[in-house]
Amino acid sequence: MRRIRGHLRDVERFLRAHSPAELSLAQRERRSAALDWLHAYAERGTFPHNHTRPGERVPVFVDEHGTPCAVAYLLRRSGEDALVREIARADNHVYAWTLAEERRLASWLEGMGFTPGEIARIQPGYIPRAPRPEPGGSHAVRGAVEPASGVWKYVAPLSVGSALFAHLTDTRPGARPVVGAINGAFAVGHAGLAAHALLAEWGSDGAGRSAAINGALALVSAHAAWSRFRRRSETRSPVGSGEGARAVMSRRPRILAPEAAWVGGGVGLQVRLIH
Repeated sequence: MRRIRGHLRDVERFLRAHSPAELSLAQRERRSAALDWLHAYAERGTFPHNHTRPGERVPVFVDEHGTPCAVAYLLRRSGEDALVREIARADNHVYAWTLAEERRLASWLEGMGFTPGEIARIQPGYIPRAPRPEPGGSHAVRGAVEPASGVWKYVAPLSVGSALFAHLTDTRPGARPVVGAINGAFAVGHAGLAAHALLAEWGSDGAGRSAAINGALALVSAHAAWSRFRRRSETRSPVGSGEGARAVMSRRPRILAPEAAWVGGGVGLQVRLIH
């Protein structure tokens, strides 16, 4: 349910921001009303269930309880109940992109100010996925599959902040493993999100971007974790041996420290080299 609701919210925002310029005033009004319906449908969170083909990820136009999918809901709200029943009887597991050539649906789309590609975008992604048409076609269904996971948008500030903290601060020796473990967890999480975008959602809108950003964040967090554990091991190794102690001293900065002193029977200034 969370996945579908998030998908519909993303689609609603996209469609509001990309309204075709050639629409008439009446089409714009009907399109805006339909997007309000879509928003209400997503917020209600009541979506159809797959009772006839359990274990399969397939679209359900209207389930056995009469619960419509988002496209069927928009059709019902606009008075097209007969068309909804007709589509459900013909193929209740229909993919939205295959309805583009249906005459009555094409007429409804035009009246509502939607394109076939936009109505296909509303339907979440399923397996098998819709074929990707050539860009620029009048019936292109770009975005017909589910957008890549947007979880990284909420996790990214935390992981970046943790990495910056690890790099810019000198934590106490006892806290370094904790900081390293936190960044390591972020690295594993982002690597998992990148793999999900590549394997499960590749071809959908934003999948490549999600994979690239999560991959980069995984590297940043992994480097922050490695730097914490590396610093810890470096501070431990010299202790207990004369060679190690001299190595530590050699790495410390040397400072010329002036100080007042009694020199030749009077007060003078001497300079000492300290570590």
